[in-house]
Amino acid sequence: MDVVVTRAKIKPGTWRLRDRLGRPLGTITEISLSLFVIDADRSSGLYKMATANFPTLDSAMSAIATHMKGECQLSSDDG
Repeated sequence: MDVVVTRAKIKPGTWRLRDRLGRPLGTITEISLSLFVIDADRSSGLYKMATANFPTLDSAMSAIATHMKGECQLSSDDG
């Protein structure tokens, strides 16, 4: 399943995760410069990842792509 990552405009340092149909999958939050946390929604296929920590946004997105067996891309709105 492909995942789209969109920066949350209201909450800096947070990105929303949705599938291509717009269903919510969870969030990625930047805790510090080298700590990004994935928090998966309970009802999503991403939930089996539970909460996971990564050193970069790219590494978090790569792990999501691998787990979901698809692509994980920044939204075109995020340039």
